[in-house]
Amino acid sequence: MREPVKAFTTGHEELIHDIEYDFYGKQLATCSSDQHIKVFDFDPSTSTWILNDSWKAHDSSVVKLAYASPEFGHILASISYDRTIKIWEQDLDEEAGSGKRWKRLATIADSHGPLYDLAFAPSHLGLRLGAIGSDGVLRIYDAVEPADLSNWTLTNEISVLATPPASRLQSDFALTWSPSRFSNEYLVVCALDQGFIYQKGDHDKYVLASVLPEHHGLIRSVSWAPSMGRSFQLIATGCKDGNVRIFKLRTEPAVSNGADMITDGVDEFVENKDTHIELLSSHDDHKSEVWKVSWNTTGTMLSSSGGDCKIRLWKATYSDEFQCMSIISAEKP
Repeated sequence: MREPVKAFTTGHEELIHDIEYDFYGKQLATCSSDQHIKVFDFDPSTSTWILNDSWKAHDSSVVKLAYASPEFGHILASISYDRTIKIWEQDLDEEAGSGKRWKRLATIADSHGPLYDLAFAPSHLGLRLGAIGSDGVLRIYDAVEPADLSNWTLTNEISVLATPPASRLQSDFALTWSPSRFSNEYLVVCALDQGFIYQKGDHDKYVLASVLPEHHGLIRSVSWAPSMGRSFQLIATGCKDGNVRIFKLRTEPAVSNGADMITDGVDEFVENKDTHIELLSSHDDHKSEVWKVSWNTTGTMLSSSGGDCKIRLWKATYSDEFQCMSIISAEKP
């Protein structure tokens, strides 16, 4: 008989905004409107999550967390509506639950509005971090010296939106990198109901390569699948309009007059390739807002969660048609 999903008490006093696992799935971190971050370690002997530490991390709601690749250490980044990014590192010499086990290494405060999402780049690109907030600007930072994580350099600023949304309107932003190490560097940024794919061009600048079409509400989440030898890339989005969408991205050499490079019209040069996006499938099975989408490590299965309190697992058939293979309910029986 399949073991039911086990709930556990986090101890947060207000709404939990994000839950993130580390690379190995043996530790998870939560953040909340109570301005705290809590980290839990998995105890395999009892199949329970044990509190590692809890601390006040920001001066407003903490809305997103991200673990760096373990090759850079046990590093956790957080963002908040207080407009700051903070970088934390675990210190195993401190006692668990003391509130001192996670040391703040850096505070970055360049945003002109509340922050909504952040993500570390794949490890083969180095220790790189992107964040976006309500000012509509994507900012990318590099740790020039990974041994000194107190020093982060702002390497790119991209105005994703020509005009930031009015503060009275509901907003959402999301971003993720392409995990492929065998193609150009891409990342996708979602702002309100629009999705933009950027490619790393000449002079280490990012230029717009394509857009994600057909969204009819705020894009809540975006996830880029590991390619695992495929000749194309897959990108999934979760939207307020109730749909899970899966896109196929192909890059092909552009037809030109023999020039190796082309310009995007703003004095930046990009590799002479055409980026083609097509909507592979759209699914409204949640019948409610879709809050999160995420691919597994092989890019063969997609999970989505929605306002129906269910997690749905999607997998492609031999004809590349995605179907819901399983449903996990978060409701108590």
